[in-house]
Amino acid sequence: MILKKILIRMNQSVPQQGSENRTSILPSMIPSGIGFFGSPYNPANAMLTPPQIGVKVGDSMDDVINAVKGVGFYTDQIGFGAPSTGLTQGMPLKPLGVNYFMKTGTKCSNGADMWNYMKGIPEGNALGDKIKNSMAEMGLPPLKGLAPGMVEDAENALNPSPLINALLGSGYPQCKQVTLSVGDSYGNIQDPDSGEVWIADPDTAIRSGDGWVQTRWVQDTDNSGNPINLTRDQWVSAQKTFNPDGTQMKEGFENMITKPYTIVGVALLCILALGFIK
Repeated sequence: MILKKILIRMNQSVPQQGSENRTSILPSMIPSGIGFFGSPYNPANAMLTPPQIGVKVGDSMDDVINAVKGVGFYTDQIGFGAPSTGLTQGMPLKPLGVNYFMKTGTKCSNGADMWNYMKGIPEGNALGDKIKNSMAEMGLPPLKGLAPGMVEDAENALNPSPLINALLGSGYPQCKQVTLSVGDSYGNIQDPDSGEVWIADPDTAIRSGDGWVQTRWVQDTDNSGNPINLTRDQWVSAQKTFNPDGTQMKEGFENMITKPYTIVGVALLCILALGFIK
């Protein structure tokens, strides 16, 4: 019954208020260009193949050693996402996953589209900070492999906070601008083989070191991490100084002459001036 009420509320329409063009105060399910369910990144496809890590069929001692190192590589890939022993040191072993921004369908009070930052690369805290600190004391890397990453994903999926905030919040968010890393741990924002793009609007990504970053407007929070929402009147009265894509609006004459009514007015004046000349 509770789930039914939630679904009804999420799909109900809200009358237009003031100059707003909104059908609901809740975030609408608008794809951000990377698919309804998020990034198309597939860790199975992103995992390095045996030939890529130097494993091949052969009967020489080097082939045997490389085969053993290959077993260690995939063991660490599943558990740690990083070399855990001298056997895998120096191998191209990094956590699988991709970080990206996903559009919420909600507008910020300044006029920009609001985004959510999705952390697809494991952070190593699947089993808690106590285990994480113990692993560090033992000289082992954090648990950022495929298995711990699945636990982190499950924890995030079962976290009711985003749904509760959407249901109980005003629907008129105050936003903040952030610049965060996007792409995978290897510095890719698209599949190196197929060219499939993993992030939205890849043309806005900027190279930073060995990876990429994007600048987006996201939900602002207070010191306790709670989302900051506005009343409807506060949201409407806030100055809309940014375009939906997050770029700042042009000011003054340069902005005025780009408006349709200004262009039409200038054209009429030109026609009248031409008539007087003739």
